[in-house]
Amino acid sequence: MELPVVMPRDRGCTECELHEGIKSVYIPTVMYPESNADSNNIVIFIGQNPGFNEDQKDEPFIGRSGEMVKQAYIGGCNIQDKAVIYLTNGVRCHTINNATPKPRHYRTCMPHTSGDIHYLINEWYNQEEPGKFIVVTLGAPATSSFYKDILEEKRVSLNEAFNRNGNTYMWDVFKKEFHVFSTYHPAAVMRNNNYINAVESHMQLVSDCLDGTMAEPSEPDIVPTRSPRR
Repeated sequence: MELPVVMPRDRGCTECELHEGIKSVYIPTVMYPESNADSNNIVIFIGQNPGFNEDQKDEPFIGRSGEMVKQAYIGGCNIQDKAVIYLTNGVRCHTINNATPKPRHYRTCMPHTSGDIHYLINEWYNQEEPGKFIVVTLGAPATSSFYKDILEEKRVSLNEAFNRNGNTYMWDVFKKEFHVFSTYHPAAVMRNNNYINAVESHMQLVSDCLDGTMAEPSEPDIVPTRSPRR
């Protein structure tokens, strides 16, 4: 795969009202420059939507939350050494007053997210020896949207998504499996520092998946019990 892969963007997008009153319309998916460009693994992080700083500089993951993702989430387990990393958001435009995007905003942006994943999987699939392709969703809105709008499943809560971490899904076009992980949004960690322990566990799972050492779930041996003799 020739790097960096430059993602397409639609600067003139007017599909919803979020393009009004902001500076940067449709902030695109970008490659994290600290990634290992020689890796045959790809990890794409999907956040909620750009914040004020991202809107001003027309780049995702550069505000406080973005820096936490880079330093603690990615850097904490040296994921940047094990994969080519891409950063994006489920909703591509900043929301005034940092309001939480609505489900319809995610649905509107879904073709952009799906298209970028499709494009990256195509690039990855055409490598001589594809490694792992991993999607990491950050926070409840991005996670719920990914499962519903991309994987076409029923509503999945963040806690339920945690229990599914590492599950594989098939991208129909290429018949190639990819892994999905979810964790807390960095803004939630800033509000409650205890969440960082869960984030570290989730990111360690991502790292183990890249290393091929993640434990596979197995069915427990069920031993029937007997009532004591009377």
